[in-house]
Order: sequence, then C-alpha cells, then structure tokens
Amino acid sequence: MTFWLDIAGSFLIGSMLLLNVMRMNASIVEQSYSSTLAYVTQLNATTATVILESDLRKAGYGVSGVAITLADTSQIRFLADLGADGSTDTLYYNIGSTSQASASPNPRDRFLYRTVNSTTPLQVAAGVSDFVFSYFDVSGALLAQPVTPADIRRIQLNYAVESSVPYDTTYAVSFMELSVVPRNL
Repeated sequence: MTFWLDIAGSFLIGSMLLLNVMRMNASIVEQSYSSTLAYVTQLNATTATVILESDLRKAGYGVSGVAITLADTSQIRFLADLGADGSTDTLYYNIGSTSQASASPNPRDRFLYRTVNSTTPLQVAAGVSDFVFSYFDVSGALLAQPVTPADIRRIQLNYAVESSVPYDTTYAVSFMELSVVPRNL
C-alpha cells in the first residue's frame, strides 16, 4: 500500500515540476518574442531619427531666401544644398496612408517617405503610427497652423513607430521626439 502512495506522490510532484518547467519555458518564449519586437521597433525609429535629424539640420544650407516651402503638421518640404555642390535640392518628408501598408496586420501603421527633388519617394521607416511636426519662432513660441515658413527657427517632431505584427494582441511601440534648430533658417 505505501508503495502505491509513494508512486502516486512521486507522479504528483513530478507532474507539478514538469508544469512549472513548461510554464517557465512559455514565459521565456513570450519575453523573447516581445523583446525582439521592441528591439526591431526601436531600431526602425532610431534609423528614421538619424536620417530626419541629418536632413532637417541642413534646411536652408546654401539657399538664399526662405528655405521652407511647406510646413504642415504631417509633412515638410524645404530647400538645401545636400551635396554641397552649389545646386539647390528640394527635400520632402510625408507620411503615407494606412492603405499603403495593408500587407501588415497592424491597422495603424504607415510608411514615412523621403523625396529628393522629383525622384521616386523612398521609404524611410515602416510602422509609423503617429507623426506630428511642430514649429517654433525665434523666441521659442509655438507657431499656429497655418505656419508662415519665414518665421520658423526650430522644428520639433513627435512620432511613434509600432511593430507590424502583435504578440498576442499587443503591438510594440517606440516613441521618439526630435527637436532641430537648423543654422541656416
């Protein structure tokens, strides 16, 4: 009789131990997947920030007159001599529509596009879910829309990048804030 109790007790303890190991493994897999999504999202946001910051700092470089030709909450167009070759280039940043990213399961993500002169727009970032420009004058006051481009001295951009796929029902999100004071404005 005690033999059967020992076997039943061993089976119960072994089962509990096995369930704990399986639960720990599931937790590790979940954390690994979530961390990977967060890393990819942060990488996309950081890459876009580096490109945007580099270009926005060049606004007005080698240009006489007003350098910013369009300043909206979701798009900007400005002039700059990007190649330092004496020719003025037009740079345009805008956010696409959600229908352009329809292959992604995320209903909120969009693409950020960069267009130089009249070339084909290049995709700078994917998964952009929120993208808002703010403009400030020489005293640091926020300029109301519609903005007079000649008044702009500082450009601030707040945006969010989300993962294109969720883990369970949650998308990884990275928030970025970029503030640039172009020297040539």
